[in-house]
Amino acid sequence: MKIGIFLSYVGLGSNLLHLTYCHQIAKKYGPVTVVTLCKNLEQAIGEDPLIKEVICIDKYFKKFSDILKLSKLLRNFNFHTLYIFYPSIRIFLASKLAGIKKVYSYRFFKKKNLHLVKAAKEFVKKI
Repeated sequence: MKIGIFLSYVGLGSNLLHLTYCHQIAKKYGPVTVVTLCKNLEQAIGEDPLIKEVICIDKYFKKFSDILKLSKLLRNFNFHTLYIFYPSIRIFLASKLAGIKKVYSYRFFKKKNLHLVKAAKEFVKKI
């Protein structure tokens, strides 16, 4: 069972803030794969036994029409479960189209006043 975590943040700081929550998921299911937009996250975390691999996506896939391209990319990773640390319908739909059986995401339409740490903490507690 391959577990993936999608961090939809470009900045290194935002990704590192979510790393503790990624570790909580990895402690429960084993080493996880992190998919991120941050180019230097892999160098920053180094040899982490709870992170199997870090995959950097070069494109942002910001348009709604890019759902098919993103789903094709996600299909290549063969995830069984994907945790999305962002309230994005595009990423959720792309994950479902990619054939990922279990997809967990933040609540949609709650982007306004989204607190990165509080939202991630509540998300991990919920799942």
